[in-house]
Amino acid sequence: MTAVRFTELLRRDTSAAGRRPGPLLWIRAFQVMLWLLILAGPVVAGVVAMQLAGLSDRIAVMGERTLMEPPADSAGAEGFAELFVAAHLSSDEDTELAAPLDASPVRADEQDWLATRTVSLGAEEIAPGYFAVTVAVDLMAKDPHSGDQPSWLPVGARFYTVGVMDTGSGWVADGPPTLVAAPPGGTPPELLVERMDGLSDVPGLEEAVTRFLAAYLTGEGELTRYTSPGSPLSAVQPPPFAAVEIVEAGSVVASDGDRQVVALVVGTDGSGRTQLLQYALMLSERDGRWEVAELLPAPPLTTGTTASERRSP
Repeated sequence: MTAVRFTELLRRDTSAAGRRPGPLLWIRAFQVMLWLLILAGPVVAGVVAMQLAGLSDRIAVMGERTLMEPPADSAGAEGFAELFVAAHLSSDEDTELAAPLDASPVRADEQDWLATRTVSLGAEEIAPGYFAVTVAVDLMAKDPHSGDQPSWLPVGARFYTVGVMDTGSGWVADGPPTLVAAPPGGTPPELLVERMDGLSDVPGLEEAVTRFLAAYLTGEGELTRYTSPGSPLSAVQPPPFAAVEIVEAGSVVASDGDRQVVALVVGTDGSGRTQLLQYALMLSERDGRWEVAELLPAPPLTTGTTASERRSP
């Protein structure tokens, strides 16, 4: 009788409201969960392995980035190379600066050349602490007919390379410089202002630019009249020119409605000497007239701009 009642109890519907699942149902659920874990084990292991492999790759990449050394600072080598080339070309006797590592350079009996200006065009690190530096030189040559009082004839720009090494106690050159051909010229960049077709198509723009440049370069008029409120711009002092003239100019519309202007300007000083200069300006329109909002450090390029930012008038 007890056995029968126990069997009937197990067969009773345990899904009725207000009743909890019996022990057998808990056992069945535990068995199902156990089989699911067993079957899913390889899958879980594979996912974990993939994650660990990806993490390992990322750590390896980070390690490589950490081990990458920053570019060597060549400022010291370039500065020394400029001094060395100037001393080598301009001196008629050995100097401590011009002495190379292993041998003394052969010097001329007299000074035949004069380096009036040198500038480094860059350095390439050949080995740790050892640089090949290219130096441009404005060179003059001694006039052979000048007699006891030498006079100098302009030769123009020449280009030299020289090996420079950091010895730990100072920079030294590995020998006399090498005369090389001029480096190849680069391709001019594409400017945002592509056409220098004038400013007259935009009412008031040409007058605003002309008056601003006159105030900026000649002191004619108050600069604040032609700049936006709060502008930090101030005129060049003392005024370098007596007159300025725009010879070419062009503009494009910026995305916010302002105007980017590029102008080629000829400035003439009080003695009639001229300079050709280029100015890049940002102008904003306020109360019906154009004002210079910013003097740009260089004309903007087309790279990274959209077609709407390159609209022509």
